[in-house]
Formats: sequence, C-alpha cells, structure tokens
Amino acid sequence: MIPTDPNSEEYKAMERRIVRKQGEAIMPLVCLSYLINYLDRTNLGNVRTLNSDKPGQSLLQVLKLSGNRYNIVVAVFFVPYVLFEFPSNIALKYFSPSKWIARIMVSWGIVTLCTASVTSYTGLIICRVFLGVAEAGFFPGIMMYLCFWYKPNERATRMSFFSASIAVAGACGGLIAYGVSFISGKGHLYGWQWIFILEGIPALIIGVVIFFYLPDFPETAKFLTAEEREFAARRMGDNAPKMTDAHWDTKVAIDTVKSWQFWSFALQYFAMTNSLNAFAYFGPTLITAMGFKGAQAQALTIAPNVFAFFAIIGNSWHSDRTKERPLHIIGALTMVAVGYILLATVKGIPGRYIGVLFIASTNAAVIPFVAYRTATVTGSVATAIATGSVIAIANSAGIVAPFLFPSSNSPRYLMGLYTCLGFIILSIINQLFLWYMLGSSSEYKTSPNSGSNELDGASSTGGEDVKDREKGSQEFSSSTVVVSH
Repeated sequence: MIPTDPNSEEYKAMERRIVRKQGEAIMPLVCLSYLINYLDRTNLGNVRTLNSDKPGQSLLQVLKLSGNRYNIVVAVFFVPYVLFEFPSNIALKYFSPSKWIARIMVSWGIVTLCTASVTSYTGLIICRVFLGVAEAGFFPGIMMYLCFWYKPNERATRMSFFSASIAVAGACGGLIAYGVSFISGKGHLYGWQWIFILEGIPALIIGVVIFFYLPDFPETAKFLTAEEREFAARRMGDNAPKMTDAHWDTKVAIDTVKSWQFWSFALQYFAMTNSLNAFAYFGPTLITAMGFKGAQAQALTIAPNVFAFFAIIGNSWHSDRTKERPLHIIGALTMVAVGYILLATVKGIPGRYIGVLFIASTNAAVIPFVAYRTATVTGSVATAIATGSVIAIANSAGIVAPFLFPSSNSPRYLMGLYTCLGFIILSIINQLFLWYMLGSSSEYKTSPNSGSNELDGASSTGGEDVKDREKGSQEFSSSTVVVSH
C-alpha cells in the first residue's frame, strides 16, 4: 500500500528511502560527468600559463597566440555553444537523458583529443568551435534532468553537488597541470598537448558508462521497485516535468519567452556568468599577475577551488534546509563583490589572493538562483525553456568576458575587475526585484490548477505561496505507472 499522507511517518520514511536511492543511482554519474566537462571546457585557463617558464613550450608560443588571439580562442567556443543549448534540451527529452548526455560526452571527448594535434592558431579555433557544438546543452540538460527527480526544495542541494564538481575540476585541473608541467617534451609532446589527451580520454569512457547506466525517469527506474516507482512519480506533484509530458508545445514556449520572469532571470544569469567565466578562464592569469609562474602558479589555483567547493555546497544546502532563496543568493553575491573589490584595490598579495578565493565562489549564488528559477515554471516544455534558453542567453557572456581581460591590461586587469563588479551589483539589484515579485520560498509559486506554465508568485511571502500547490500534490490519483524494462 502506497502512503498518501505527507504528514505520516510512513510517507516520510518512504520518501527518504527513495530520495536516498535516487541519489546513489544518479548523483555520482552526474557529478563525475560535470567534473570532466568542466575540465575539458576550461583547460585553456591552465594551458595558457603551463610551462610559461620554459621558452618555446607554452601554448601561446607554439601556436603564436599573441595579442587578443587567446581571447578570441576562448570566445569562439561560446557562439555555437549558445546557439545549440536550447535545441539540445528539447532533444534530451525526445531521445531520453541517458542517450543524449552520453552523445554529448563522447562528442566532446573526441574533439578534446583532436585539440592535442593542432599545429596552428586556425586549427585551435576550429577545434574550439566544434567543442562548443559538442558540449552545447550539457549544463542546462543536467539541470532539467534533476527536475524530473527532485522537488523544488530538494534541488539546490543536488544542483550544488553537481556544480561543486566545477570546483573539484578546477582543483584537479591545477593538479594535472602541475604534474604535466614536468613531462613537457616526453613522447615528443608539449605539456599542453598532454593535458588535452589526459582530459579527453575520460570523457569517452564515462560517456559510454552513462549510456548504459544513467536512469532516465522515475517512472522507468530499474533500481526502484514498482511501488517505489509509482511513489517517486507521484510525490513530485502536478507542476514538475514528467516523462509523459509532450515533447513540444508552441503556445507554452511562446508564453514562457514572453513573460517578464524569463527576461529578468536571463539578465541576472548573464551578469553572474561574466564572473563565472572571469575565474574559469582568467583565474590562473590573475594569480600569475601576482608574480607567480610555472608550477607554483598552477598549484595556487587549487585553494580557490577548494574554498568554492565548500561555499557552493554549504550555501545551497542551507537554502534547501530553510526553503529560502533570495537571501542566500544575495549573500553569496556580496562575497563575490568583495572579492572583486579586493583584487582591484589591494596591492598586497595576501589580500588579492583572498579576492581570488571569493570570486571563485560565484556558483554559491548561481545554484540557489537556478533552483529558484525552476520553481517558477511547470511542465517539461516550460522547464526546458527556463533552463535551456535562459542559460543559453547567460552563456553569451562567454563571448564578452574574454575581452574584459586583454593582456594589455596586465598585471592588474582593472577594466575586467570593475566590469565584473558592476555585473555583480546589477545581479544583487535584480535579485531584490525578484524577491519582491516572487517571494522568498523555494517552492512552486502557484496552484497547479492555475493554467499557467510561467508561474506567478507576486503574492508569495516565505512559504505562503505554496499552500495550494502542496494541497494539490498530496492528492494522488489511483492510476498506475506503466514501466517498460
């Protein structure tokens, strides 16, 4: 007998068991895949400074990346990446998450391996374009995928585990680059070529694993019993995206894009993404600008990523725990703003290095923000657009951010630092507006029977905006979930 009263001990015990089993089946693969993804996407940051103390062996010297060429190499990745992100989210629902995410991983693994063989600036540009096509849709796809499995007040913590993989990737990237710096020239390969090889092979392997082992939807999860599958699907309520939702609905898509929420969230995410890219691609450069070089500079990129790991998980976990979003987002953004101020105004190395620690933690604000966004839409199509399109618009910042840190601005890079600070302040202002309009609760913002896919939370304060929704989600239907093995 499946429990139906959310207040009963039987219901709570079954929900805890299912959430635990979901986490064990899903999160290790999701986190590992994103760790590899971020290693491959941002390895240019480490590669740029790798073996800079050895004449004729660095990427910049071998491929003649003088002037703004490195910045262009970073920027071109984001053009196809942005264009293909939203279509990729629709394809994920159509082909199933396991197959589509596996396709993405195998594709970028092949391109990363090919990058190790480039011999010219043009060849590197071509590889970066193809890498953007290959990786497009991975991040928003995972965010949408988690919405099939977890309720709104469970998402930030799970998204933080996923996103904290960025920090682990940054630390691992620094460790890998540190080790590789000593084998440059071995096997007739430069250090930067070894990095592309060592970080491309795991993507191929994990991509195959995901194809066979990543569960697609609660309704078809083989690690759950038939009773657990039914409960797992029903506990999500009426607003959550489901396996049985239509793959596409033009009216829902248009209504979602026309809403003020869409553009307000997109604006803020764009602003925050500039800060994400600033550290991802120029963190090692900012550390090098303090006077550190070679292996020492690579080693110093590890601590900021470790700090970010705990900041991301801690802030996201507490946001879920308290079922509150805006204060957690604003608090994290304030810390990042202090980081940019320290980097721009302090001359001493300790103060500037603390600034690097703080800006490395931008995702501590981003993850509660994305979770907040997913609770403002209902259904698969609207969720796909709310994640795919908004993240695509935000990632267009990747085309802008590289040019905020031209080599001509070294060693302080004040233009980039103050511009990113301005974007963070804009994010705080917009978040205050969203707080006023949507309230602070982590839950869905309206009754599931309101007929709107872009939810209205203007009257919400704290948890009051979810009473209707909670009532609706508790009423389980008597239909059974058909499971295909």
